[in-house]
Amino acid sequence: MTTEASAPPLATRLAILVWGADPEAPQRCATPFYFAATAAAFDAEVEMYFTARAVELLRAGVAETLRAAEGDANAAGKTVAHFLREAAALGVKMFACPTAMAAQGLPAAELRREVTGQAGAAAYIGRTLDPAWRTLTF
Repeated sequence: MTTEASAPPLATRLAILVWGADPEAPQRCATPFYFAATAAAFDAEVEMYFTARAVELLRAGVAETLRAAEGDANAAGKTVAHFLREAAALGVKMFACPTAMAAQGLPAAELRREVTGQAGAAAYIGRTLDPAWRTLTF
């Protein structure tokens, strides 16, 4: 039995791979930002890595056109952009995969201002191999 005094400390770093949150399925697009914001509210350092079609969420103007899942009390008709901005305001870093950007025809000039920069597979895999980091995939 573990007591509060003997419980291991919480992890303080979280890397999130956003792969399946495709703008064609908007009901899946708010959740990664919601989880990222929640982890940041726990004072965790949070990085999000967008790849495949999910990188489109970082194209300026796209997230504003998508609504979170209907019937979700937390969503209440909010756009995906609302959740993205909330995560960014809490210090979540967002990275666009350059390979995915090229595949989607997304030039760097069209990235949202909240995007921290570009980083791909090597950066995310580096986090997964680092024992100081925890990972999630959406």
